[in-house]
Amino acid sequence: MLLGLVLCGAGVLAWGLMLELGRRVHDQSSLHRATDAAAYSAALIQARALNLHASLNRAQIAHQLGMAHIIAVATATQYRAKLARQARIRNPPPSLIGAFFGPQHAQAYTAALSGGFEEIRSLQTFRDSFLRHERQVHRVLNQVRELQIKDFERQREQAIHRVLIANVGRSGGAMSGDTLQQLGLSIAMLLDESTGLVTQRSANTPLWRNFLSSLVEQHDFLTERHRTYRNVWMINPRCPFKRHELRRRGRLQISHDGQWRSEESLSFHALRYNKIVGCYHREYPMGWAALSTQSSLQNLDKVDIDLPNFSRQVFWRWERTQRRGTSLTQLFGRSAETTWTSKGLGRYAALSTDRENKPIRISLEVSQRRRDRSVIRSVATAQTYFFPPARSTSRFPYRASRNIPSLFNPYWRATLIPNLTAQ
Repeated sequence: MLLGLVLCGAGVLAWGLMLELGRRVHDQSSLHRATDAAAYSAALIQARALNLHASLNRAQIAHQLGMAHIIAVATATQYRAKLARQARIRNPPPSLIGAFFGPQHAQAYTAALSGGFEEIRSLQTFRDSFLRHERQVHRVLNQVRELQIKDFERQREQAIHRVLIANVGRSGGAMSGDTLQQLGLSIAMLLDESTGLVTQRSANTPLWRNFLSSLVEQHDFLTERHRTYRNVWMINPRCPFKRHELRRRGRLQISHDGQWRSEESLSFHALRYNKIVGCYHREYPMGWAALSTQSSLQNLDKVDIDLPNFSRQVFWRWERTQRRGTSLTQLFGRSAETTWTSKGLGRYAALSTDRENKPIRISLEVSQRRRDRSVIRSVATAQTYFFPPARSTSRFPYRASRNIPSLFNPYWRATLIPNLTAQ
């Protein structure tokens, strides 16, 4: 009986030790899983934040590309109205344009009449659309970006806490609860490379302007439209290699401070000759328009342009006094130039210089104080990295840039990595 009692006591003790060891193993395993999940969730929050910044940057540059289209279309509307006026008063006559350069040019000249002359209403509509795009860039997108940068650490900390509570508190372990204190958990950040990761930079920089210009170049309507058409036969034996010319000019430019300027013009250049200057072209403006943006109209220096009166002055004498490269049609366009206010290109999010081409790592140590006063610990490390798709067809902003870690392509992912024991 004594031996039986000893064996029963030893069995009960062994069973208790085995039960306690099983609980400890279970708690340690649950803590490992929870720590891995928390580290991965933190890296995932980082990836989502970077992808959000990339999406905001892409949305911002898309809005600015739309603003460029609006400016170009508004300028083209003004240009068409001037073209219609010249066609109505037949200066120059459409029949003359068709005789020298072909019926297609005469037809395009007279087609402007179908649009009427009420460009003021259209300009107001374009102006309202321009302001809506600019409001999205400078107010909505900028507020979302600032809020994301401000709340990033709080969002990541909340994700870590929720994951730990869900995985440890509901694992069936010795301790249960709905808070870190009830579960005896404490968190130590061993490594955090996200500090100062994202910065806001001015978009009035060569980098952003080059990105925007590369997108503008993909649209023929926004590129330079410099074409010159000449008639076939000789006009004057004293000028055997010169012809009448029909010059179409159009361009959209962005300045170093992020302001736009658009010009459209069409002019007929009739070949003339006199003994003083020899062969020259007499210019007849057919259509013109100019539109630009400025940060403030109050500080805008208006330059009064005196248009020449050729009833009192010979054209070739006037042309000699002009600056080289300034045509009469461009002068007409600048005299009737329209100016809109614009806040420029705004700001965008970018990676810090020292964090480019590097993954963003985070390492956590989670400790749990059990009811028997023992402490168990677990360490997990994860990273956020840039991984573009193998067959991406993205052309934004350059085809080769999709493989470069940046905040212009939303290709950020998260993964667990081995613990950084050396650090």
